[in-house]
Amino acid sequence: MPIRFTILLKLILVFLFSQESLYGGNKILNICRTDGVRFYTSTVPLPDIVLWTIEGGSISSSNARDTTPPVFYDNAGTFRTYSVSTFTSTGDISFDTFTVIVKDWPPPPFYFPKDTGYCQGTPFSITLAGPTFKYLEYLWSTGETSQSITVNTLGTFTLDLTIRSDSRICYSSKNTVNISEYPSPTVNLGNDKTMCQNQTLVLDAKGSAGYKYLWKPNGEVTRTITATLPGIYTVEVTNSDNCKATDDIELIDSCPHIVFIPDAVSPNSDLLNDVLVKVWNFTPKDYTFSIYDRWGELLFETNDINAGWNCKVNDELVQQDIYLYKITYVDTDKKFYELRGTFLVVR
Repeated sequence: MPIRFTILLKLILVFLFSQESLYGGNKILNICRTDGVRFYTSTVPLPDIVLWTIEGGSISSSNARDTTPPVFYDNAGTFRTYSVSTFTSTGDISFDTFTVIVKDWPPPPFYFPKDTGYCQGTPFSITLAGPTFKYLEYLWSTGETSQSITVNTLGTFTLDLTIRSDSRICYSSKNTVNISEYPSPTVNLGNDKTMCQNQTLVLDAKGSAGYKYLWKPNGEVTRTITATLPGIYTVEVTNSDNCKATDDIELIDSCPHIVFIPDAVSPNSDLLNDVLVKVWNFTPKDYTFSIYDRWGELLFETNDINAGWNCKVNDELVQQDIYLYKITYVDTDKKFYELRGTFLVVR
């Protein structure tokens, strides 16, 4: 059972009936839920009749000068108390009201982080917040009294939560969070290197147990990868504190590039030189291969680097003649190239 407190209203009612401003004119009483209030008057002379009308209390009315036992409020809210005092000796009648604010407690459970932090070398801000609850007062170790604060430094931060009435503290609690600096992982892929197509190089991100890896451009998640093409390789390393670090390395193509295109093709179904194909020692990008007749009419076009021309148009072999090819691509040196030439179709 909750402990019930009784609050005497003698001074407040002296104010009500004698017009002495003992409370600076404030007719509002703040109490905790389950507190009891004893209404009585001590004015001189005493009124002959006092009628009380009480909202929200354990009794709704009384005709005694002293409401004993006290009136208890088991529900939070704002309630009015009305009094009518009659002085038969003078014939005077006095009416008055005041407000009882019953404060609920305790607030519901809420999440308050016990440990958090930020990654070394990165700017950060963390918002810490208390619960939303009517009449709850907030006091942070920083001196701030708002419901939430934003911190961007290391340290221990506390939040004192209080619900108070005019005479006592209904509820209080202290919440603490430690903000630490987490170490960032280290990663070093080394200096840029040179390589040729079809050469392989092992790239090692190193790191400690528990690290996670993500490579670009191919999405590998292992500590080491085997690179077979020139280009820029980037790895992101994440440690157990979810701190990240990245590094990249460029593998520079250092071998001369060769494109071999035969000057004749013989589509006679002997499986020898039936298809016009190319031989590369590298892998181009944005590739287009086009075939034209001597009048400039487009006969064939593809973006498939492995596709060749079978010397057919609409499933019919073309005539023996001179034909033109055009190849456009972006090399591994990131430059655009265009190759043109002619070849003979022999029938």
